[in-house]
Amino acid sequence: MGYVERINCSESGESYPVEGAVTGACPAGDYPEVHYDLTRIREEFDRDSLAHGVASLWRYAPLLPVDDPENAVTLGEGWTPLLPVPNLGATFGCANLMAKDEGRNPSGTFKDRGASVAITRHREMGVEVVIHNSSGNAGGAMALYAARAGIRCINLLPGDVLPASLLQSTLAGADTRILDGPWQESGRLVADAVEDHGWFNIGTLKEPYRLEGKKTMGYEIAEQLGWSLPDAIVYPTGGGLGAIAIYKAFRELQELGWVDAGPLPKLIVTQYEGCAPIVRAFQKNADHAELWTDLQVLPGGLKSTKPPGDKAVLKLIRETGGTAIAVSTPDALEAAALMTRTEGIFPCPESATTIAGLKTALDEDVVSRDARIVLVVTGSGLKSIPAFPGVDISSIGPRARI
Repeated sequence: MGYVERINCSESGESYPVEGAVTGACPAGDYPEVHYDLTRIREEFDRDSLAHGVASLWRYAPLLPVDDPENAVTLGEGWTPLLPVPNLGATFGCANLMAKDEGRNPSGTFKDRGASVAITRHREMGVEVVIHNSSGNAGGAMALYAARAGIRCINLLPGDVLPASLLQSTLAGADTRILDGPWQESGRLVADAVEDHGWFNIGTLKEPYRLEGKKTMGYEIAEQLGWSLPDAIVYPTGGGLGAIAIYKAFRELQELGWVDAGPLPKLIVTQYEGCAPIVRAFQKNADHAELWTDLQVLPGGLKSTKPPGDKAVLKLIRETGGTAIAVSTPDALEAAALMTRTEGIFPCPESATTIAGLKTALDEDVVSRDARIVLVVTGSGLKSIPAFPGVDISSIGPRARI
C-alpha cells in the first residue's frame, strides 16, 4: 500500500493489519494511526514537485494510504484557499490573520477530506456497508462519497439535523435514520448495529483513514505558507479528529524536512459553552474529558459529548502552549456575522467559535497579536441557514422599483 509501513494504536502500540478492513480494534480512548516510510518518501519525492499536482488533496497521494490513487473516490475535495483576513484581523489588532476556508469543499465542509480517503481505501478492501453516527455534516459527506463509490451508507443523525445535511444524506441514497432520544446514546446504537449486522463502523477515530484525509489540511496550510508553519491554529473541536490530523501532518512534514524543525503552532481549541467537555477537562488539568450530559448547542456540529480524541487533543494543547475556550451561542452567531461583513466569508456558527475564541486567547496573552494565526473555517454558513436568527425583510429598505 504505497509507502505505508505499519498501522498501530497511538497509545497502546497494538498493531492494526495494513491489509484488511478493521474498525474499533484499539482500546477505549485510543485510536489507530498510519505510519509511513518517510525516509523513502524523502529520497524519492521533492516537495516542490507537488506544485504540478492536481488541485485537490490527492496532490499528496504518496502520503496517503491507498493502493491506487488513480481510482480515488473524489469530488475534487481539498486545496481550499488560505485567505488573508486583514479587515477581521484589524478588529483584534492582528496583522497576520488568515482563514482556511473549508466551506469550499464539495459538500460544504471539511468532512469531505476524510470521506474521500476513507471511502477510497475501504472500497479497495471490499467494504460494502459503512455506518456511523453524525451530527450532520459527516453524514452528508459520507453519503455523497459512498454513492459515488457504490457502497451502502447508513447514517444515524440527530433530531435537529440541519436540512442541508439531511437532504445530502437522503438524496444520495443513504439509509438515513433519525435518533429518537438523547444524542449521547448514538455511539452505543451504532456499536449495537455493527454487532448485529456486521456493518463497518466508519465513525470518528474508529478506523485510521478518515484521519489521513483530514491531515491534508495541515499539508495545504504549510504549502500555502511557502512550506512553513503558522504560529497558531484556532480550531473548532468536536470529536477531536481534525486537530489530531492537522498536527500529524505538521510532524510528518518536519520529519520529511519539508518544513523547519522546531515548536509546533499553538493549538487553540474552541467549543460551544453548551458542549465543552475538552474545555472543562483543560481547565481542570485533566488528561481526559468526562461525559457532557447537558447538551445545549445549535443544530450542526460540535455535538461530541464524549470526544473520542480527547486525550490526544488535550496533550496537543498543553505541548504547544495553547488553550481551550468555550464560546456562547450569541457570541458565535455575532462572530459569524462579523466575518461575513468584514471579509465576505460566510462561516457556519461552529466555525465562527474560532473568531470569538481568538479574541479571548489574545486578551489572555496566549498568542501575540503579531503572530501568524490561522482560523480553520470548517464549513460554509450555507449549510447552517436555519441555525441563524431570521431576518425580517420588511425592515430592509428602501424598496427598489423596476
